[in-house]
Amino acid sequence: QLLDSGLTALQLMVNVNAVGLVGIISWLVCLYLTDTGHQLIDIVQVCLSFPRLVLYLTLIGLGLATAVLAYTNLIQTSGSVVAVAVATLRKVVTVVLSYVIFPDKPLTRIHAVSGLAVLGGIVLSSCVAGRYQSSQSSSEEE
Repeated sequence: QLLDSGLTALQLMVNVNAVGLVGIISWLVCLYLTDTGHQLIDIVQVCLSFPRLVLYLTLIGLGLATAVLAYTNLIQTSGSVVAVAVATLRKVVTVVLSYVIFPDKPLTRIHAVSGLAVLGGIVLSSCVAGRYQSSQSSSEEE
């Protein structure tokens, strides 16, 4: 709904994350004002002691933000059906790459059958969606 109202994917992401940031800051202030405020000080001390931790967390956050932005753009430009198909294929590629990168991992018969079942489900879903869309467009022409 929001993407249809003229918001870009980036604007939507900034708005949602701004609301989340305000919520987190409010929670941290409340935490600091209560008796458990010492935990916040401990967290800051750990971050100062291990600056690499802050770098890793920042990189993870940027990576996740990039992924969410790309997925939101995909939904906006191609629709939810294509986005779900891409997300499913991404998971399949991840599993296949895990067998390629780690060749010592045994590929059993059940793994192969399961993979083929997932692939068959994707193909079947695409065929049914294609027939549904073509029947919708033909009924609109009449």
